[in-house]
Formats: sequence, structure tokens, C-alpha cells
Amino acid sequence: MSFPVSSKAQIAQKIVSLLKTLPKDRLNHISFKEVQLKRFENKDKLDGISEKDLKLQFIALKELVNDKYKNYYVLDDKIIKPKGNPRYYERLMSEIKGEKKETLFSAMKTVLLGR
Repeated sequence: MSFPVSSKAQIAQKIVSLLKTLPKDRLNHISFKEVQLKRFENKDKLDGISEKDLKLQFIALKELVNDKYKNYYVLDDKIIKPKGNPRYYERLMSEIKGEKKETLFSAMKTVLLGR
């Protein structure tokens, strides 16, 4: 696998620039983007990472940014809306986005009835 970038600092700079292109995370309390930016901007932590590992992390991040796996593993309706609980992922995503909060009664109903 040929790689045009040779030094650790250059690879880290490319990783940081790729990380800055990532969209804002939906979860507010912790952000993949922010954690990784802190990690790759810290010179002390970079010293502990080999150049080979940095190259592999750059390649993995590039594939993540380009949605390689989202396009490779396309989810069909059978997985997104299972027969046992067809609204599960809709409720989960609305909860993550903060659109709709479940009341105590509806949460208990979901736990007891599974819907």
C-alpha cells in the first residue's frame, strides 16, 4: 500500500483536516470529532503512536468520511423495521435528536409491552 505522506506530523495534520470535515455529532455530552481532534493535536500523544498506525488511522478515517461502509452495507427495510417492534429505530432516533421525550407512562408501556 503506497502512501504519499511520510512524516508523522504531516499524517497528523491530514487527520486533523479530515476530522474538521466531519459533521457535528448528535449526542451532546461526548463528541467523537472533539475527542479525536484533541488526541491528534496533542504532540505528546502523537509521540506514542507509530507512523504505520497513523497511516492506518488516516485510511480508516478517510473511509469513514466517505461513507464507504454505509454504502457497502446497505440496510434494508427488514432490518430497520423488524416485525416484532417496527417503530424501535424511529423512537430511538427521535430520542437521540431530542424531538420527542417519552413520558413515564409511555416508557413503562414500552418496557412492559415491548412497543
